[in-house]
This record gives sequence, C-alpha cells and structure tokens, in this order.
Amino acid sequence: MPRFQGRPWPSGTSVLHVYVLPCPGVDDELLSLARACVPLMEEYPVDPQLSGTGDDAGLLHLTVEMLADVPADEYDQSALQQLVEALGEELAVVAPFTTEVGPPMANIAGAVLDVWPEADAEVVREATRTAIRKARGEAALQHSGGRLHISLGYADGTGSSDRLNSRLRNEVTPRRAPLLVDRVHLLAVTWTEDEGSGGWRMSWDSVAEIPLGGSPR
Repeated sequence: MPRFQGRPWPSGTSVLHVYVLPCPGVDDELLSLARACVPLMEEYPVDPQLSGTGDDAGLLHLTVEMLADVPADEYDQSALQQLVEALGEELAVVAPFTTEVGPPMANIAGAVLDVWPEADAEVVREATRTAIRKARGEAALQHSGGRLHISLGYADGTGSSDRLNSRLRNEVTPRRAPLLVDRVHLLAVTWTEDEGSGGWRMSWDSVAEIPLGGSPR
C-alpha cells in the first residue's frame, strides 16, 4: 500500500515527486532487461510497470524524492515556479553521468533493480532535497526513500519471493544495464486503488523537466 505523510495514501490523490525516467533510444539495454523480467512475474502477484513488448518505458522510474507537505493540487503556479527554479539552480552544477541498475530482485514490495554505483545518484538526491528545502521547507521531506532503485513491479498480493528470485536469477541475462542520468522530471504522481484486484495503480502528469548541468539532450 502506498503511503503519504506516514499514512495510507488517499486513493486518487496526486503528490509531487522528482523522478529519473529511462529514455527509449538511450536506455534500451535497461528496457530490454526490464522486459525480460515481465513474463517471469506473470504467475506472481506483481503488477509490472511496463509490458513485455513495445519500445516505451511504461511507468519505470527511479524515485529521487517525494514532496510530502501537501497534495499537488495545493501548489499554485507561483509555488511550482519557485520549486522548478530551485531545482534548476541546484542541479545546474551536477554533471550528467551514467550508472548501472540490477540485478533484478523480488522483495516485500514487488521486484526492483537497485542502482550501483550509487554515489553520483546520491548527489542528485541531495541536490534535489536542498532545492526542496529552499522552496518548501523541511516539512516537505517526510519520507525516506531507502536505497535508490527502479521498481519493476508492485506486489498486490502474497507469493513466494524465493521462487521468483530463483527464476529472475536463472533466466534473465544480462543482469545489469546502464542508465543515463542527465535530467530529472517533476511529476504529479497519482495512486488509485483498484477495487477489482485489491491492488493500486500508478499514473502521473508531467509538471517540468529539469536538466543536469551540461546536459546534451
């Protein structure tokens, strides 16, 4: 169950997040790795974040930070502009870089690809947090995102992670892929409860795209 301000997420509520999004045509090795995992998750209660076919990135994302002071619809245009400007100032001095993600691993929340090396990505996260503090104050930072990762799918039931991990380990090759980080996306992320399955479905609307310093794209 997704959480907002330490409590269960109100279904249908949108909250601002800063994400890194894989880019088709640039991060194709990563997208191929993620697609290879999709059929292996089909018999488990995991909702994949992309399909096993096609050339789009689906809902794959690396969460940098959530802005948890208020829901997205309580930000007026001036507040959004202040936030975008603060993010632009802090990230302008962070150079683009390439890191790696993987191997695929099942856990209590679903299935993930951890980020490693993570030092450069942590610089992006800290710069983002600094910008959020400047624009919104400490109250906007209420959640610990834990280790940086990309979610392959979210669990909407119970199953054996041991069995799924065995399949991911034995049947997915290669097990790591590069990820170019040259920008972040400010998004209004919505979680909606699916009453039919008992799970939750994510969607988002784009608010702004903020390049890292010297970004070629």
